[in-house]
Amino acid sequence: MLIVRKAGAVVLSKSDPSLVALIFRAGHGDWSFPKGHVEEGETSVRAMAREVAEETGLSVHSVGVPLPAMEYDHPSGSHVILDMFLAQSEDDTALRTEFNGDRVVWVDYAEVADRLSHENVRQYYSGVQARIKTTIDGLRVVEP
Repeated sequence: MLIVRKAGAVVLSKSDPSLVALIFRAGHGDWSFPKGHVEEGETSVRAMAREVAEETGLSVHSVGVPLPAMEYDHPSGSHVILDMFLAQSEDDTALRTEFNGDRVVWVDYAEVADRLSHENVRQYYSGVQARIKTTIDGLRVVEP
């Protein structure tokens, strides 16, 4: 079985870390996190940053600890290992899409699972949501 390496991120907003960027991929008709293939010679974290920038226009940096990898069998017959990261936008105003018909929206972290199209991605997110909430709480600016 062919093993495919991918990298992606749960991207938190710079202005409000409780918001997560989700992408609607018109070509697939689904809502998901930005992600894509790791190119030869590229690290997973580099691939994640590149893919997020390509799909959303956002420059990001990793925050917190890396999330566990997500593994699944693709309909093509390959086995996908998706290294996932928790990242934060460096400039929310840079938001744009890669392809016509795609959309990128900010969704409250508590509502993300309801927007995701694939059951395995919803289950994955539900399993890491508490860890994400802890990081969000640490990123929030406390007003004096």
